[in-house]
Amino acid sequence: MNKLKRIYNLTNIKYPWLLLLSMVMFILSLSFHRLHPNIDSNIEIVIYGAGFAVALIWSILNYISHLRLNTIYQRHDDLTVFVEHMSMKRDEKIELIQYLNDFVKDLEEKGDTHENAVKKAISHFQVQEFTAAQASDLFEKPTHYYLLGYVSIFVGVILIIQCLNIIFPVPFIMLAASFMLVLYSIAFFCLFFLYKLLDVLISKK
Repeated sequence: MNKLKRIYNLTNIKYPWLLLLSMVMFILSLSFHRLHPNIDSNIEIVIYGAGFAVALIWSILNYISHLRLNTIYQRHDDLTVFVEHMSMKRDEKIELIQYLNDFVKDLEEKGDTHENAVKKAISHFQVQEFTAAQASDLFEKPTHYYLLGYVSIFVGVILIIQCLNIIFPVPFIMLAASFMLVLYSIAFFCLFFLYKLLDVLISKK
């Protein structure tokens, strides 16, 4: 159920306007080719290439925008909040909060304000963790299940258009949209595994 929720969490997609632009460009390219079947091949390459380039740019930006610095390395001003964000057992969190509180007390005894001491304690711990961390620990890399959600929706729309086309001839632009969705469904499915591969490569750095 949790995985299904992640698959259909469609708002996870980034720069949807850029993706939509590439889709519209592709449909317009097909329509333009139908209206001008004798178009010069170089112009045709430019038209289709522009749509492909926009889609490629979207896929890169979408992946990059999902990369987040691991919570432990983000800025925190509260010890309790900082420790609660840590992925560790409850007893380990208790030990850590005690350690950090002792660190804060030592700094306060040396003349630091409480706020400044808290920041220094957190920074000290972050530096220690950063030094010991591997590259795979630095970023949070979410699984892009939403791509599969879009694939299922695209397939549904394709089936509807094709069924309508059996009953009565549908406008060419709908057939063009159907063809575009076929290509984007394949692309999204491949992109899901490509993103996974990129995650693995980043983790090995």
